[in-house]
Amino acid sequence: MKRSLSLAAVIAVCTLISTSMVQGMNGPPANDTGTWTVMIYAAADNNLESYWEGASLAMLLDLPSTDAVNFVAYVDLFSTLGTQIVEIDGGEWEAVETLEEKNFADDETLQWALSDVSTRYPSEHLAMIAWDHGSAWNGFCGDDTSDDWMYLDELYAAIVAANVHIDIIGFDACAMASVETIYSVATTGLVDLVVGSEELVAGDGFPYDLMFAPLAEDASRTPLQVASDMIDGWEAYYSEITWGWYATLSAVDAGAIHNNVDEIAHWTELMLDRLPSYRYEYRKALRDCEWVSCIAHYQFDMVDLGRQLMSSPTIADDQEFVAATEDMMEAVSNSVVAMYNPDTKAACAGVSMYWGYHNWEWRLYWMDYMNNVPFATETAWGDFLYEYNRVTCGWFPTK
Repeated sequence: MKRSLSLAAVIAVCTLISTSMVQGMNGPPANDTGTWTVMIYAAADNNLESYWEGASLAMLLDLPSTDAVNFVAYVDLFSTLGTQIVEIDGGEWEAVETLEEKNFADDETLQWALSDVSTRYPSEHLAMIAWDHGSAWNGFCGDDTSDDWMYLDELYAAIVAANVHIDIIGFDACAMASVETIYSVATTGLVDLVVGSEELVAGDGFPYDLMFAPLAEDASRTPLQVASDMIDGWEAYYSEITWGWYATLSAVDAGAIHNNVDEIAHWTELMLDRLPSYRYEYRKALRDCEWVSCIAHYQFDMVDLGRQLMSSPTIADDQEFVAATEDMMEAVSNSVVAMYNPDTKAACAGVSMYWGYHNWEWRLYWMDYMNNVPFATETAWGDFLYEYNRVTCGWFPTK
């Protein structure tokens, strides 16, 4: 989700860029000299359309000209039918091809874009930016013309089908620095780093000029350096804006989350096991921990929840539970390779997690979360949420 510059209305934005190494599908490459490709998957077929040219494209046009980096956008607008492939270089942009209208919320469209960009712009490294609305575990990229929305299982399917290595997947969208999102892309085995916000993302979105100027000037920069540049550019832009109190951004090692999921799963299993004894302590920790992205369905910061749990005198005596909580916190903290928080969000540690706990919230979303989110089903977290809401809401569905 994105927030407008006036703060009068909350808008949600999420952008996705991806690439594929599939060859021979879309004709000869237009440019084979780049060592990096930065691709923006601009799903602007909705109420965010004006932010594409008004903010994002304008910032991309401020980047210096470079022969070593391809800056390209796959763009779907609401006001016109068709899909454009746009090249950006040295203050100029050109629509190199206009295709039929595509549903940018469909995984086959994302798969196509990844395959196409890798064929047209083969390079050593790929950064894929997803540009549109975002809602943490509940997906991203709304296409109003097609009345559709992309969920995490579709994101996973698109990346796997395209079969391309993505050095950095960035989400120019609200709330996508969630463990559910990161775990979903990590399990593809094709994504190294995830850059996204636990919080809302402003209408201006990513400051592309500040984020990618170091890369445009030096294409030998590593993926880790580029991800850190993105955080630095974000901080340079939003730290100077008085209303940027919510402007968090983190770069996360997706493989580290995947490799340490056993530590996280052990903690979720103990959360479930201790529910009868620690129901009150969970409610208090939930009340006091750092909540993020007020319109992304009850996401909390994972590390801060751990802090709040361990502040309970009752829990502090449970050495097994404390050790598991510390292991979870360490697994999450060690996966975050770069981060910026404003002072008002100092408690954020870079990765959020879902805890739907209001009666109406759980009734509305429980089935989607339990059935469509791999993290929920492959750890005990989905079972914990089911049981927690069963004993606290007075209502529960039949599985």
